[in-house]
Amino acid sequence: MAQEEVSNVKLDLSDYGQGQTTVSPKYYNENLVPVPKALKNWNWINYSTIWAGMSHNVVAFELAGLLTFEYGAPLALFIVGFAYGTLLIALYLNGHIGAKWGIPYPVAVRPMFGLRGAALPVVMRAAVALFWFAVQTYVGGTIIDAVISIFYPAWKSLTADILGMPEHLAISFFVFWLLNVIVLFRGMNEVKNFELVAGPLIVATLGGLFAYGIEKAHGLGPLFSVTGSATPSEIGLSIASMAGVWATLVLNIPDFTRFSKSQKDQLIGQAIGLPIVVTLFSFIAVGITSTMIYLYHIPSSQAVNYVNPVNIMYLFTGNSLLALLTGVSLVVATVSVNVAANIVSPVYDLIALFPRKLKTWSISAVVAAIVALFYVPQLWYNNASTIFDLLNVIGAGLGAIAGIMIADYWIMRKTNLSLVDLFMPRGQYWYNEGINWKALLSLAVAFGIPIIGFIVPALSALYDYGWYLSVGVSLLLYLLLNKMVKR
Repeated sequence: MAQEEVSNVKLDLSDYGQGQTTVSPKYYNENLVPVPKALKNWNWINYSTIWAGMSHNVVAFELAGLLTFEYGAPLALFIVGFAYGTLLIALYLNGHIGAKWGIPYPVAVRPMFGLRGAALPVVMRAAVALFWFAVQTYVGGTIIDAVISIFYPAWKSLTADILGMPEHLAISFFVFWLLNVIVLFRGMNEVKNFELVAGPLIVATLGGLFAYGIEKAHGLGPLFSVTGSATPSEIGLSIASMAGVWATLVLNIPDFTRFSKSQKDQLIGQAIGLPIVVTLFSFIAVGITSTMIYLYHIPSSQAVNYVNPVNIMYLFTGNSLLALLTGVSLVVATVSVNVAANIVSPVYDLIALFPRKLKTWSISAVVAAIVALFYVPQLWYNNASTIFDLLNVIGAGLGAIAGIMIADYWIMRKTNLSLVDLFMPRGQYWYNEGINWKALLSLAVAFGIPIIGFIVPALSALYDYGWYLSVGVSLLLYLLLNKMVKR
């Protein structure tokens, strides 16, 4: 009798019109089940601020700044706006499943890949998200390090090597890592509340810096006189790279929309948050970078040394207190994006992979943050070409998963799901021993085509447009395979 109680868990799906049932705990965890309607309390403001918090980060600032150095302000803004506008479509389509059925990404991919096959897209997303968490943690550490160095120049004399970093940077890195864990440890509601503070704070700080730059340059006109040129191929590559930056969010979005009061709330919130707020932030980043180029005549060869906002503030003003204000705001903002965009998803993923061992959110959060340290971003971060290569590879892999999700949920299932079968071995989504080989084959082909472009220079276009190409290929191939082979 005791064994029977352990092996069966009650699942209440009454809020979704599918009654109550009992399921095996093998694929069950209380963090993965559909959110009760009473707890679906996120409105459009929350989604707008979530995006504001995720967009206002140093990596996004630096990418916009590097684009400005390379192409000039007008073209940099076009690239950013186009990339974010197209991503919004995919974000809404994948966000729908969370808002309608209250399930996170690791459960949302089970209808497409099977209960066992879903482990592959879950591991892929976790690996990519933890990569970004490691990158942002390193960047956050450099912000803390820059601020301390302004007030205490002797800080830089701590040069003992710790894991490939000078001691002063290593301390800053682990302090920032700990701040992320503290925010994440308390759960999704704490993340939501944190974002309400982080987004407006960084907009006010960097907006003030932009206004100061406009004053020093005597108007906007001189700033946008900083122009460059680019071929269509270079523009396309830059757009694809920017899309790769947010590729994880296209998959992550059900983790957030599962708490939405309605589809309208998640749609309006994202429409305000991504193309509008994120492009506004990029406009500020581009404007600040243009000011610096215009006033100090910094060549593009030195760009990588002049895109940290703390250093820019100090360069502009020579005022250490203003640099401190910028630094604190950026630390808050970078924690914001790191938690919301990069570590929430691996927490869900680890719970889905080990539902009976990682039973609580807090335990999984600490495990995810520790695993991220093994990416050792300090050893390769300053290699810009490596980062852009990784962005495109990341986009290709995750784009393939997004295409399969859209095809299955929207075109084949017409947004309908059997919730109990998401947790039931031998149910509707069991396929062949828990694996849908049509989804795995579609993923492999769609991911493989851009990789071929990376390996074979003559076919580089396949790699340059990796995210967009993999979305289209996986979507069409998955539909074709399902039409040809019914089971």
